[in-house]
Amino acid sequence: MLLRHLRYLSAVVEHGSFTRAAQALHVSQPALSQQIRQLEEQLGVQLLDRSGKSVRATDAGATYLSYVHRAFREIDAAGRAARDVNDLSSGRLRLGFTPSFSGYLIAPLARRFREKYPGITLDLLALSQDEIEAALADDKLDCAIAFWASSVTGIASQPLHTERLSLIARHDHAVMATDVIDIACVESQKMVLLSESFATRQTIDKHFKQHGIKPKVVIETSSMTTLIELVRSGSLVTVLPDAVAFERDDLRFRPLHPAIKERRVVLLQREGGYRSAAARAFVDTLDLFVQNLGAALLK
Repeated sequence: MLLRHLRYLSAVVEHGSFTRAAQALHVSQPALSQQIRQLEEQLGVQLLDRSGKSVRATDAGATYLSYVHRAFREIDAAGRAARDVNDLSSGRLRLGFTPSFSGYLIAPLARRFREKYPGITLDLLALSQDEIEAALADDKLDCAIAFWASSVTGIASQPLHTERLSLIARHDHAVMATDVIDIACVESQKMVLLSESFATRQTIDKHFKQHGIKPKVVIETSSMTTLIELVRSGSLVTVLPDAVAFERDDLRFRPLHPAIKERRVVLLQREGGYRSAAARAFVDTLDLFVQNLGAALLK
């Protein structure tokens, strides 16, 4: 059964005549009659009463058309929804990210995207790198922000920026007086760091161990928000991506010497997967945000 059959049936009943319906549909009357006959044969019921001066629906035809008209409404609504999604007045974007990005990237990025596309619903999911890769492969995410991994297959990677871990403290903290922090100075500072389960913390611990540094870690937390607030409101220092200080006037960052190895941040999407209008718009927003972020960090 084709949608055309249903529209032909509806037109015949609406006009009460095969001739007038054929004219309205711009088809020949014999072709129209044949299509209606095919529909009746397929359903096994008579849909039209052709015995009078005008053609009308049988009881079965009227019942059938009530469902057909309901289907037409849904099809028309689907068309509008598709157009709305394409013009970004509605839609949904499923974004995965590794937890460390919640401290500087996700919130301001989501805010900018929402300001530009308020009709798009954002699903923000903090996941481990392995969980992100699995979710992308299963089409449970539209895209993700994570670290580059050469072992990933079936996933397209787009470079975003290079993440550098630096010492971060309040803008008026004494340790911020120098442009570069010798790593040995870390031992004299009281620190708050992410919990040991975080990849970022593991990278920090490995670097300190390599250089014989034993930091005074007085607080550990699994909450990036809590960590940042502790640094903003007191004398504690931390080591986080220097971009955490971006858009926070009360925080400053200073690079460490020797520096912790930089990490490549990438946008991940399923290779060859469908790119919705919302996903394409998000990538454009992300590219601009990363450009602005890079410019701010170079000042």
